[in-house]
Amino acid sequence: MVAMVMIVAKEFEPSVIYIDECEKVWPAKKKKKKGQKKPKKNDMSQPTRIKKTLTKWKAKWINEETRITIIGCTSEPTDGNKKEFNKFFDKSIYFPFPDYTTRRLMWKHFVHEHSGKLKSDFPLSTLAHISAGYSAGSIKKTVENVLTEFRKSKMEQRPLSLAEFIGPLSLCINTMDDQYEDWKGLTDDLSGDAKRRKALAAALAGDDGGAGPKDKKKKGKKGK
Repeated sequence: MVAMVMIVAKEFEPSVIYIDECEKVWPAKKKKKKGQKKPKKNDMSQPTRIKKTLTKWKAKWINEETRITIIGCTSEPTDGNKKEFNKFFDKSIYFPFPDYTTRRLMWKHFVHEHSGKLKSDFPLSTLAHISAGYSAGSIKKTVENVLTEFRKSKMEQRPLSLAEFIGPLSLCINTMDDQYEDWKGLTDDLSGDAKRRKALAAALAGDDGGAGPKDKKKKGKKGK
């Protein structure tokens, strides 16, 4: 399967190989529970079966001359192995949840996109506030669930109300504040942003670039 994908990608380049839920291909190591059986090495039901082959094909098949990009996507980064992510992928890009202003624009955009109409007194700001922690996909899905063909046919007689969106929105997955911070921290580790910010802060504070005690002594002797 991996060989077929790679050969086709090279034949029809420029190509993009997309791996969704990549945390299942490169899972984090978890502590085994008592009585838990070890997974079989050649278990064809496990996505990890392609990890070794995919790495080999990437090494021999993709270089500076080929126009092939492999993109891995995950909504559960904490379930993935950070070390293996860094080893396989060259870059890590974090897509944050939309802020209040962006959510407000999204609600308005998706409603209009699906032929909906909002009255001038519709509490759009309230909808933007209660949708904090939801992704753009969840907002779009909520609008699609509300604006059915039947509902749109009754738009003139019965304008859209805030209550109609709350129920469908609550069925979508929400991210709590602590999870959100964990994800940002993980992204800092993967991208190296945390180290860069630390180095920048040290430079602004007048640090000598992290020189150790021995280095400082050497500098002192040279000064004398």
